[in-house]
Amino acid sequence: MIVERLRLANVRNIESATIELGQGVNLLVGANGAGKTAVLEAVHLLLRRRSFRTPRTREVIRRGAPHMGVSLEGKDSARGELRVSTIHDASGKVELRRNGERVHQASAVAALLPVQLMLPDLPDLVFGGPAGRRQWLDWGAFHVKQSYADVQRDYGRALRQRNAALRAMAGQGAADAALEAWTDQVAELGEALSEGRRQYLGEVITPVEECLERIAPELKVSFALQQGWNGESLASDLAAGLARDVKSGVTRVGPHRADVQVQFEGQAASAVLSRGQGKVLASALRIGQALDLGRRDGAARGTGDGVAQPTPAGRQTLFLVDDMGAELDEVHGERFFELLSDIGCQILATTVRPDSWFAGVSRGAAVMFHVEQGRITKAE
Repeated sequence: MIVERLRLANVRNIESATIELGQGVNLLVGANGAGKTAVLEAVHLLLRRRSFRTPRTREVIRRGAPHMGVSLEGKDSARGELRVSTIHDASGKVELRRNGERVHQASAVAALLPVQLMLPDLPDLVFGGPAGRRQWLDWGAFHVKQSYADVQRDYGRALRQRNAALRAMAGQGAADAALEAWTDQVAELGEALSEGRRQYLGEVITPVEECLERIAPELKVSFALQQGWNGESLASDLAAGLARDVKSGVTRVGPHRADVQVQFEGQAASAVLSRGQGKVLASALRIGQALDLGRRDGAARGTGDGVAQPTPAGRQTLFLVDDMGAELDEVHGERFFELLSDIGCQILATTVRPDSWFAGVSRGAAVMFHVEQGRITKAE
């Protein structure tokens, strides 16, 4: 889906705005606090149903307003014209619509348009804990096969129920049928979830490596899935660790404990890479996912420089990029912006220094907007 028009109402300091987007790079330029990031936040809230800045959605609603609204309109190669909208009020009520029809599952909207978020904390994907890398895997596995979300949801429910049964067993001192039943569910669903992750990781590595070759050819890294248990099967590890789980009241093995091991020259990348190198690597991880999706859904055409782009028939990813210039030196910064422009995806980015983008993106290839105190105007 290509987003043609974005409408905002009562989003932080933005009272009302309509933004006509270009198909490629769209730059929101303005001082800190002008409202640039609020635009990205609104799009993310619409398509992912949560803010990336706060867990309390009411904080996104403009002060004094009863509710906030976000809508986007565009065209999809398979579905034609699409309009997606959401309204959030201060009480927490949410209304989500697609082409005017009420939507009850957020995943149905998320599947329409893959969204990649690139924030200043992007290096945490490399240097942070395993939760971020699990989310990276799950994002890709979901967009490749939407039924993956059902397995993920069912596993989460079974895990919570097993943990509750473990705590109940600790209190009564004896196992019950509920614990056995939920253990079987955790084992079965956990194996399925891990297999989905393993398959996806094996397929996305090649486009990630191609992106690294473009941005930082000196970074030769390897990837391996640590599935979250050590035995031949999750069921056997759950059985072996039952006493420990009862004592702690939580399930200590399973895909909820998984990680993606990233190594550089035989060592953990998080231990040896600089912050800037980590940002480059994390960028390649996200951009590589977009290349992979485009190739799956449509034919690929060569760019002549080692990276194939999605054609218009392929599913394109929308990139939300917030102030990515920091921590990248001039050479890697230029390569990063050039690659992000080359991949054929739509980009909505904020910056206080547009020249950092124009080192890798021609001015004619970008649509620029000025943001000042919540007012958004297209640059002439």
